[in-house]
Amino acid sequence: MDWTGILLIAVAVAAAVVVAVWFGASRLDRLHRRIDRAQAALELQLTRRASVCLVLARTGLWDQSESAVVERAARAALTAAPPGQEHSELSAVVREALAGRRRLESAREDPAVAGLLDDLAGVWFRASLARRFLNEAVGLTGRLRSRRLVRFFHLAGRAPLPLTCDIDDAPPESWPDGRPGPPPPPPEANPPSPAACPEPPAEF
Repeated sequence: MDWTGILLIAVAVAAAVVVAVWFGASRLDRLHRRIDRAQAALELQLTRRASVCLVLARTGLWDQSESAVVERAARAALTAAPPGQEHSELSAVVREALAGRRRLESAREDPAVAGLLDDLAGVWFRASLARRFLNEAVGLTGRLRSRRLVRFFHLAGRAPLPLTCDIDDAPPESWPDGRPGPPPPPPEANPPSPAACPEPPAEF
């Protein structure tokens, strides 16, 4: 092989490396931006959840001692930065305070409290979804940053390795399907068979 062929091969290899580095850097940048957006969304939803819990604690839904516990946990979660153990403790406190189907159904008799419970369910679900998206992006970023090409060319720069958010965000068990709305009607024990249903009259 002459020098021209060797030079062409070297140029092709260099071009392939440059393209691979460019694609890796672009994807890594997109993942970091995705993590930033997911982190901001998670913090927003967790703040809203704590705010709704704080308002609920002042509605008379619980007795004085329970309300004080919920309010204290909500205030701690509102001042927590970044999200951590305080939000897990708020989840545990609210789950215990809303335990029991009868208490939840009686609470919904007040339209104001029912509206707050619906708001809490919605923001609780969105916070859980945001945390899931964040952890998924963190996992993808970690796997990409562990590749040899990324480590050799230091494509991540000095950006710290992102961490997952491992907080307790399980909803209260008394919520059907994770939502505090009224329970669905029970299924019929013996649904009528098609043969027992009268046929509509024929049209002439």
